[in-house]
Amino acid sequence: MTMHSEHSPPVETPSAGADPEVRAGHFDLVVLGATPGGIACAVRAAREGLAVLLVEPSNHVGGMWTSGLQGFDTRYAGHRCPFLSEFLGRLQEHYRREFGAGSPEYAMACFGDPDRHGERPRFEARIAELVFREMLGEQSGIRLMSGYRLSRVERHDRLIRRLLLETDSSPRRAAWASGEFFVDATYEADLAAGAGVPYRMGREDRAEYGEPHAGRHLTSIEPIGESGRAAAQRLNLHFFNRTSRRVFPGSTGEGDAAVQAYTLRLTLTDLPANRRSISRPAGYDRQRFVGMLDRSPDAHDKAYPLSSHYLHGEISNLRLAVTLPNRKTDWLYANFVGRNHAYPEADPATRRRIYEEHVAHALGTLYFLQHDPAVPATVREEFARWGLARDEYVDTANVPRMMYVREARRPRGLHVFSEHDATRHPRHGRTPLHPDSVAFAEWPMDSHDCNPIRQPGSCNDGEFILADTTLPSQVPFRTMVAATVDNLLMPVCLSATHVGWGTLRLEPVFVHTGEAAGVAVALCLRDRVRPRALCPAALQEELLRRRIAVAYFADVDLGGDDAWTRDVQFLGARGFFSGYDADPARIVTPALAAVWRDILVRTLAGDADPNDAASRVAAVLEPGTGAMLPDVGGAGDQGAAQLRRWGWDGVSPVTIREACHALRGALRAAEVAGLSV
Repeated sequence: MTMHSEHSPPVETPSAGADPEVRAGHFDLVVLGATPGGIACAVRAAREGLAVLLVEPSNHVGGMWTSGLQGFDTRYAGHRCPFLSEFLGRLQEHYRREFGAGSPEYAMACFGDPDRHGERPRFEARIAELVFREMLGEQSGIRLMSGYRLSRVERHDRLIRRLLLETDSSPRRAAWASGEFFVDATYEADLAAGAGVPYRMGREDRAEYGEPHAGRHLTSIEPIGESGRAAAQRLNLHFFNRTSRRVFPGSTGEGDAAVQAYTLRLTLTDLPANRRSISRPAGYDRQRFVGMLDRSPDAHDKAYPLSSHYLHGEISNLRLAVTLPNRKTDWLYANFVGRNHAYPEADPATRRRIYEEHVAHALGTLYFLQHDPAVPATVREEFARWGLARDEYVDTANVPRMMYVREARRPRGLHVFSEHDATRHPRHGRTPLHPDSVAFAEWPMDSHDCNPIRQPGSCNDGEFILADTTLPSQVPFRTMVAATVDNLLMPVCLSATHVGWGTLRLEPVFVHTGEAAGVAVALCLRDRVRPRALCPAALQEELLRRRIAVAYFADVDLGGDDAWTRDVQFLGARGFFSGYDADPARIVTPALAAVWRDILVRTLAGDADPNDAASRVAAVLEPGTGAMLPDVGGAGDQGAAQLRRWGWDGVSPVTIREACHALRGALRAAEVAGLSV
């Protein structure tokens, strides 16, 4: 495992006849990658009045949401940012208009029963792309260049100046695109790497960040039970019924260069009129798939490159079910374990070869289940009913145009999000707090198979789901600010460890951080500053005005367009709350009032630690937590003086809602005065 300090992707010289001096133009913002996060960033920036270039190497937009991942991987059914709510609303309107509000198709596009695992919005890839193109087409400030990949990055000192973009078509075309700011919205961090941003490949050693699940780790996945259901209800999240608890021998915590397995998430259907049969793929090798049948005592030693899902249990129980509208399902169990480690740093030709190997593996897995005589007849008959959906991916033989690149390069930002950032802080009831938070994550930290190595009863090395310990976390702006480039933001390839990445690597988070990045660039242009110099309070203020959430609360409507919604989230990033319930109607006790005055004064003075602040709040709200009570000294009088201007003296009984409005008012006044809060 290595940290690359100055590493650029292989660069191909433009072919004869391609004019590298052709200019695409100069833009306020250049976004590389029309993934959901990249589209959200581009649309938000255009809505802020910026001139935006959105570059996409394929001829399609939408990333994994239009290439096999047809669902909302989130446990939170509420509002987190306008783009995501609008995208989902348009999907739902399509199915309501096409099939009716009482149809199964419309129901699939909506959140279901929060007490049932997996009832989250589902949709078809082709419909998602229609919606994305509609949203892009409404913005005159966006120019979309599809079919162009990054060929070269021109950088001067700490600034990216321009990008050389090139097609793979014949004859090849090339163009330079320059910009004031750049956003890397690729899954592979191609722009960040090309600009020389240090990045991590593979898994950290357990000792590097003190992460319990880092490095080589062997475990199993089991039902979480009623404790998980109760925790989900307390947090106002959808139930997630899988977790990892056991630790098997061989879990050394040693780091390596392995990344999570990739797959082709095939879209299948059992409708005869829309079904394309699975043919025997070229190079098919039956021995690669017999691990689905092998239950011998030494099966765990045979390094089958298959998803752990198929290495345990009884194969006769395998079934497929309709999970998408129009009698489709997105099939995700074709992980090609250990065969993707070279992909992130590979040149375009090698990436294409690895993609084709994954296509053959996915089709071969299905072909084996449909035709191999050793597979139980009931399973063969069940899988034989299914084939590729003819109306999806019509230009790529009905297979997704992209692999599911679950993890690639992880570039270094100003903060590295680790396992600790998504687990409970030792001194209060929330995850670690960040005063520059611009989004939140809540999906259980997880990892798919990293190596085809296992113990009897375990999953493959590296596969885990940490639903027992993962809590809603704050995503700092610093995770998207490149460490060594001053005009680059990375809202998709966020700065994280391998374990921390597990809660960030979901499209709803990428949309959330992408939209936040669009606002950040607009502020940088307005105030003529670089991202690392943005005042966190000013950025959060603008995000909250646009209903982009910055802190999670279980009992707050984060989509509310009112002062309370903004006040509580701003304070929630600064330690004024020690848990996930705001309880706005509760009367502030004298002890809590004293703590809040103290936190206010320390924040105004610029020496407040939000996690220390939250621990002080916990001490008065949860006696016995071990947190230290504040020694406010004369700070109370100073805090009261600031608060009186906003309707509260810091002592008189008021509700939490009223107190928060006064506290936020005092901090806002400090912000206007030029203080960093």
